Amino acid sequence: MSEPRWPLSPRAARVFYGVADAWLPSEGTGAAVDVVAVLGPQLENAGERRRLERSLWLLEWSPRLLLRSRRGLSWMEQRARRAWLARLERSRIRAVARSIAALRALVATSYAAASGSGAPQSLPGA
Repeated sequence: MSEPRWPLSPRAARVFYGVADAWLPSEGTGAAVDVVAVLGPQLENAGERRRLERSLWLLEWSPRLLLRSRRGLSWMEQRARRAWLARLERSRIRAVARSIAALRALVATSYAAASGSGAPQSLPGA
């Protein structure tokens, strides 16, 4: 029998971990839960997985593409990542703000599933 497939590529997983690290509470609970491992059931088909990976790729390169940083999002410090994500959430471009809101909801849902708390809670700064 084959092992279950990892929900995201290593690059996309690194960005998702970085985003989750910026948004999740850091009282010691964030490091204990694996938010990527529980994404499998939430990504129902290959199209959703590809869209998420494409969004994460764009998010990773957005600071460099907009000449705000020499590094990708996942390599930035937590405070800088949090500020960058907050800036994107306030974007006047509705597609960007909607994408970030969907990503925030996915992080909250996967955090709730990984920590066993049941219903997703709102993340700080939402």
